[in-house]
Amino acid sequence: MGLAELLAVLKFRKAIILWSLLVGALTAGALALVLPVRYLSSSLVQVDSIQRNAITGLVEPRVKVAEFLGQQAAVAASRTVALRVIDDLTSEGFLVLSDYEARWIKETGGVLVAGNDLKSWAADQLLKDLAVTATDLGSTLELAYSAGRPAEAARISNAFATAYIDTVLDQKQRRFAAKAAGFSDETKQLERDVAAAQDELERFREASGVLPIGAQKVEAAEVEFASLTQRLAEARADETEALSLLRQAEATPKSLLVNFPLPQDALSALQSQARLAAVIATLARIADRYGPKYPDYIEAANERAALEASILQSVADRAAYATRRRAALEGEARAMKSALSEMQKTRETYDLLQDKVSTSQETFNLVTTRSLQEALQSRVDTVDVFLLARATPPPKPATPHPLLITLLGVIAGALLGATTAVAVELLEGRVRTAAALRQTFRTGVVAEVSAAPARRRKRRIFKTPTMRAAA
Repeated sequence: MGLAELLAVLKFRKAIILWSLLVGALTAGALALVLPVRYLSSSLVQVDSIQRNAITGLVEPRVKVAEFLGQQAAVAASRTVALRVIDDLTSEGFLVLSDYEARWIKETGGVLVAGNDLKSWAADQLLKDLAVTATDLGSTLELAYSAGRPAEAARISNAFATAYIDTVLDQKQRRFAAKAAGFSDETKQLERDVAAAQDELERFREASGVLPIGAQKVEAAEVEFASLTQRLAEARADETEALSLLRQAEATPKSLLVNFPLPQDALSALQSQARLAAVIATLARIADRYGPKYPDYIEAANERAALEASILQSVADRAAYATRRRAALEGEARAMKSALSEMQKTRETYDLLQDKVSTSQETFNLVTTRSLQEALQSRVDTVDVFLLARATPPPKPATPHPLLITLLGVIAGALLGATTAVAVELLEGRVRTAAALRQTFRTGVVAEVSAAPARRRKRRIFKTPTMRAAA
């Protein structure tokens, strides 16, 4: 159906459109008269978007602000807040519960069951006219209330804002009080832990018989052990050199001991070697002059043998001394190493117990401080929500003006009439234009006779031949 056909249909079916306009206008007018006038008033609450760490008490940014505001909006629109509003308004005389009694009995039967008392029902009625809107950007809650009077809408909106803030503060105080109680129990447990750690340290000190071992004492023992280790290494080198010298001396013929190389610290052997050289010279002189059987020669020969044996004995004694010295130093090193190991273990155990006492004491102090802070915060109104803007009586109602409602009814009636006219036209199946005829029957149009105007038809009727003859 084209535009021309649509206009033709609307022209021929204008009665339907006029009746629809009339019905729409009358219905909208009646609705405007019956519809109660409502006033909407809003209060604005600022919600703090920060939170405190439960352990350290430090302020941290809240990660999910939208989720947090959604929770706060649910709290503001809860029955708990509405019941507090009922209490506040009834205590001020602004609201009387008996005004709701007739409606409550009519809708619920007046049966007193859990959650169906008059006060709870009145709170639910207040919540039906309340709308809470959360704004993430400003971190605010808008509490809008709709009522039949401007002052009533503003008063109840402000009552909801105040009740919501009081509810949040009560929740915070109860939460802080619970935290403080939890910290109190934890403080007692930590106090027992500190006492147990101190007792364990005292028992270890008494059992080990040591005073607090400082790092300096252990370091001094380690330095002494290092010095002893160095002396042991020197003693082992001296023993090796002394044993090697002893083997060389035992392998050297006794006649050559007079020229055997001796170290400077072998004083006895050096003295015997010097005396042996003098005796050998004396033996040579006596042998040249008197012969080997001369008594002085025999005496000098015996002295020579004694000196050679003394040299060997001195070298052997030197090797034995080096061996005894090395063994003594090894025993001393083992004893000192064992003592140092025990000292280190004792110090580690003592330091561990002392650190345990210190850690327990620090934890106790931290929890005690946090417990004091929570106890103080539970007694002080630390506000993280506050009333940003109070609701005021609105100058204009929130419902549309009666003229606007009537105009909308006229528009709706016109649209409904036009739709009905088109539907009726399609159901009857009339063809009103040549274009529609060609499109419907798929044929051409030979001639088109247009309808004469109404006035011309009437004139032709009065001028018929029969009427002329009669005249």
